[in-house]
Amino acid sequence: MSAGAITAKQLEAHFQRVCDERMRDLPIVNPNLRVETIGFRKFDDRSLGVLVTPWFMNLVLLPEGPEWADATQGDAVAFDFPCGEIEFTVNTDDELGTWLSAILFRTVNDMPDQETARAIADEIMQDLFVAASSERAVSRRALFTGLGAS
Repeated sequence: MSAGAITAKQLEAHFQRVCDERMRDLPIVNPNLRVETIGFRKFDDRSLGVLVTPWFMNLVLLPEGPEWADATQGDAVAFDFPCGEIEFTVNTDDELGTWLSAILFRTVNDMPDQETARAIADEIMQDLFVAASSERAVSRRALFTGLGAS
């Protein structure tokens, strides 16, 4: 298992392989979407962004080194953002290594196209860094269901 840094490009390539090899013909796959990493930026010496796939959309936190190499699949790790605390789940893969994710959309079947998915991801990335007391701030429920996205 990889113990080093994971890049957004590596994550995207990994999930593209998963899509091509295991997901392509499943009914949960939205043919209007493709695998894409969106809005990745530094957050507490890690890389944070959104992973869109044709079957889900997650907020992802990537390590810059072996930080979570010994973490157990499924463990929860919470981080404070200006919008509030967000709980991430540990994911491990023999090829890619270990990263954290928070579910934004369990299914994307109703998402009409990639442009909509990208717009929602961009808005989520902005809303994460808006203080909860701000007029622009959205509730955590709205953030993670896309109800705050326009």
